Amino acid sequence: MSLPEHCPSCGSCGFPMREPADFAGGRPGAAYCSTCGDEAGRLRPYDEVLQANADYLVRQQGLDPAAAREMARALLAAMPAWQPGAPGRGA
Repeated sequence: MSLPEHCPSCGSCGFPMREPADFAGGRPGAAYCSTCGDEAGRLRPYDEVLQANADYLVRQQGLDPAAAREMARALLAAMPAWQPGAPGRGA
């Protein structure tokens, strides 16, 4: 039995990145997904990432916008990119 191929995940939101388009700037190996990172692969500002993740939760899970924002805030708080002193941390 073989193990499944490793699938990297976004250091900002945890999204699995399987295809080049999933990575920031379409750059496989980028630390962030295309939602959390810009075209150069850098982490977007926190407020942009928070809103994008909240919007996703509203669209995909039908959450109330306020609840989605709180859920997104909790998710991001647990991710490496948003820890104090993290390299590349957004504004």
